[in-house]
Amino acid sequence: MYIAMTQQLRPTDQSLDEAMDALKDEPAKHIWLWFVYVGLFALSIPWYFPAGQYPSVWFGLPSWVVISLASTVGIALFTVFVIRRYWFEGKQE
Repeated sequence: MYIAMTQQLRPTDQSLDEAMDALKDEPAKHIWLWFVYVGLFALSIPWYFPAGQYPSVWFGLPSWVVISLASTVGIALFTVFVIRRYWFEGKQE
């Protein structure tokens, strides 16, 4: 009985190989993802507007607010893409 239970708990070589292959493609190993995140976060901070300039109004809001909100939505959508494309959770049964 004990031997049968321990054999069931041991992963097979095939499942270990599949898990290792999936880990080779995890999001942290794709350098271009980090550049996109840095760019989106840089856009979300209004540091690039000239000092002393009165911001224009877009959609009833200052332009920096619209740009910051659009960047935040872009970060969220890009994160959804990364999770769906590169995140590995194992086999779903």
